[in-house]
Amino acid sequence: MNTLLRTAIVGTALLATPYIAFADEAEADTSGVSVSGTYEGTATDTGAYTQSLEVVVGFETEHGSVTAEVDETGTVGDLYIDTTLSIVDLRLGKVDGVMGMKASTTIAGVTVSAYSPSGVNQSTEIGASADSLSGENLTDSARLLAGDINVAGVDVGGSYQKTTTGTNTILDAGLEVAGITVSLANASINDASVTKIGDSKHSLLGVMTTATNGTSVKGMKVAMGDLSAKVVELNSKNTYTLALNRGIMTYSYAKTAGSDGTVSAGVKFTF
Repeated sequence: MNTLLRTAIVGTALLATPYIAFADEAEADTSGVSVSGTYEGTATDTGAYTQSLEVVVGFETEHGSVTAEVDETGTVGDLYIDTTLSIVDLRLGKVDGVMGMKASTTIAGVTVSAYSPSGVNQSTEIGASADSLSGENLTDSARLLAGDINVAGVDVGGSYQKTTTGTNTILDAGLEVAGITVSLANASINDASVTKIGDSKHSLLGVMTTATNGTSVKGMKVAMGDLSAKVVELNSKNTYTLALNRGIMTYSYAKTAGSDGTVSAGVKFTF
């Protein structure tokens, strides 16, 4: 099955390539060029300043698009092409640091995809998503399942991921009452190496790659307008963070048990 899927993806890509690169031997329209990015900088009370820049450049024509991501050092990270052949969407290139080929289509509200990493002896990963449910690498034992639902005004979400090292289970919930938002998250970690911050409510837990396997990471965040406070327990130590947002600026104070507190000012803007 994997061989057939990989052959289908490669074959479809080869069929699509002439239409992308050589269709009507027409030159690309420079009006299809777009540039966006994010700059972030943080100054701490120790006198240190760190910064990062990510620029995304897109080139789009009627036959497809090319996207390139460049950081502050000028290093090209992700670089991929998107195009469509009939009802199949294709993405070829380096995405999230991994070179590969992906084909997907949506039928009756369900998006089904097949992804094949570049290289020999690589297995094809099957994924599916519908509404707030998603799954990656469904045909493999090391699959990732995630979902998010609303129950009586409470947003409840979670994910399940099994790897050869262990299983990670993450649950989160969020509720807003009278302008006050309360978020809770609990992550049972048995393979910290594959954890990601992501954009779900459990992002309040922060980076979990340093978590000791076999432990849980817990957190709670309360926010009202531009002011927020949170506590996260990682490796049996609590970190307390108080933050105030003012436009593109964020002022914060963080204190981890057994360590000195840190005052910082951060700037973040997109263009």
